[in-house]
Amino acid sequence: MDNNNAEKDRMNFLDQAEDLLQHNMFSEALSLAEARLARLPLDVDARVIASNVFIGMGRVDEARDVLREVEKIISGLSLVYVRVGDIYREKGFYRDAVICYQKYISWNPTSDKAEEVVGKIALLEQEEPLIADMDSTDNENTSKPEFYTVTLADLYIKQGHFKMAAEVLEKILEEEPENVLARTKLDTITTAIALKSPVNGDIVQSDNLAKTLSCWLENINRLKKHAAEK
Repeated sequence: MDNNNAEKDRMNFLDQAEDLLQHNMFSEALSLAEARLARLPLDVDARVIASNVFIGMGRVDEARDVLREVEKIISGLSLVYVRVGDIYREKGFYRDAVICYQKYISWNPTSDKAEEVVGKIALLEQEEPLIADMDSTDNENTSKPEFYTVTLADLYIKQGHFKMAAEVLEKILEEEPENVLARTKLDTITTAIALKSPVNGDIVQSDNLAKTLSCWLENINRLKKHAAEK
């Protein structure tokens, strides 16, 4: 099916579905959506119509199931970034590997796989500094600002990669100077880095780390309190 026919087919589907929904013909609209998904398993419009049907019928849990299925599809497809990143890494294209890994993390920030991918980025950082100078090249395919998220910084922090987290937060603040959350976390990370031993780079004492984490929590609580007062 060429692009013109595909678009006509899409518009015809939407017109039929919307007409059925306007007349509260939910079963018919759902059947129409299911038939389209049988032909086009990744179709967005069909899933939107199916969700619309479930919500209109008060079957909210089933609407949530549609979204969960979409999340699984996205998660599965985004593994391409990890696997291609691995290929880049094996061939020595470290910056391209990091871009792929960061893209995966941006889609799946809370997955267990994301923590594994952060570990891969950390290993590449040992080969050569990558994050700090990602924007210094003229290559059009280099990392874009959307890769630098607070979630990515949190993942680095969780694994103890404070310097990498600080670099991400600095990139965020270059784009968003008024980002209070990023500023607060960067200040806390700077404190944690300052507590590192000059000899082996480890945190000097466990109580110092506890103080750092306490400072973090105080800053986060202060942000929440400020937001609640607005």
